[in-house]
Amino acid sequence: MSRQRNVLEAQLTVQQRKAAQLLVANEWGELLSEDGRKKSMQEVANELGIARSTLYEWKAQERFIDYVNYLTDINLSGMRAEVNVALMKAIRGGNNGLPSVKALDLYMRRFALLSDRTIVEDRREENAINRKTDEEIRKEIEELNELVGGESS
Repeated sequence: MSRQRNVLEAQLTVQQRKAAQLLVANEWGELLSEDGRKKSMQEVANELGIARSTLYEWKAQERFIDYVNYLTDINLSGMRAEVNVALMKAIRGGNNGLPSVKALDLYMRRFALLSDRTIVEDRREENAINRKTDEEIRKEIEELNELVGGESS
């Protein structure tokens, strides 16, 4: 068992760990009710022998969320081979025979063959050089007022 798992599990009761495991299994479709659908929160709570409100309270706790996320990440990492196969299928043209541009983009980014590049120009110094003084601005205003026949201030 990994150190991360040990740390996360140490923060929860046995019943909370079981609840997290059941919730993750339910979301992944591994915990089905008798009629073949995902179990409701009430059904999961009944299986744990707790009130549904208790289950909702646990779901709002940071340490419980962290453990659920850890379990979900473990499940996802087990699907990496399937994801890679689907990606290669999409790159090769999938069902329609046309390669997916998005799949090609994902592949290129995954292997750092493509990256976003942003260029930022700092023009603060350039603007500071061209900045006019208050006196220069007042003079320009007076000149403009004279041109339009207005009064100078």
